[in-house]
Amino acid sequence: MPFRGPARPEPNGLLARVYGVKNVYTSLIRAYAAYHITNPELYTLAMCTLAGVLFLYTTELVYYRTVRPQDYTIPFLTATLGLAWMYAQRDFYVH
Repeated sequence: MPFRGPARPEPNGLLARVYGVKNVYTSLIRAYAAYHITNPELYTLAMCTLAGVLFLYTTELVYYRTVRPQDYTIPFLTATLGLAWMYAQRDFYVH
């Protein structure tokens, strides 16, 4: 996550590892949910990871002011579109 906003923290290894681990476990959840697409609990969990991205980036932009709007755009769009698509297609995949 690029911290370039007006209140950005000093770069450090711990912060990089925390975001790296977050990216790994959310990717694993989404991959496992995609493999077991008809499982309603996994489908919901994958949707929650996208909602978590929206929450994370929105709070970093609005409340903490650690990201710039241009750094927020791509994660916001991909999470919003992914969440909207998963919500719209839930009945097709989850039986």
